[in-house]
Amino acid sequence: METFSIIPASLQDWMAGTWINNLAVGYAWSWPTMETLHFIGMCLLFGPIIIMDLRLLGFDRATIPAVSVHALVPLTLIGFIINLTTGIMFLFGDPYRYAINISFQLKMLFVLLAGINAIYFWLKVTPILERAGPNDEVPIGIKVVGLTSLASWTLVLCFGRLIPYLGTG
Repeated sequence: METFSIIPASLQDWMAGTWINNLAVGYAWSWPTMETLHFIGMCLLFGPIIIMDLRLLGFDRATIPAVSVHALVPLTLIGFIINLTTGIMFLFGDPYRYAINISFQLKMLFVLLAGINAIYFWLKVTPILERAGPNDEVPIGIKVVGLTSLASWTLVLCFGRLIPYLGTG
């Protein structure tokens, strides 16, 4: 049975021959260190996202103005950069396994959806929140953005964790 790969075979071969691959798999502590950093990045990314998205959904409206949760964005960006860097190293470290793994493919799909949602949030939702009063009701469209973000990142987390167990590789 033919397996679907999101990365062409020639690109996988190139990735497996790079210095990044050697760094990822050539030393005993590389992979465990990357796993640890990936987990820390995930905490920095997902923790603030939970708070921001739940606030967008209308939770704790009386206490926390929606625009105030923007102070958490730098932590989210740091976590994303850590995860992007370690994720690229994982991919280069074992491109043949990840390219055909259905869990990895779904994870990347939901990362893409979360990214599109985040861009929409910054372009369309942030200006609305900046004009809103601290205790104003959150419009349904903004709640959809928050729910989409929360669901997307939760699925990224779940499918990422399932990479060793579901699919091929």
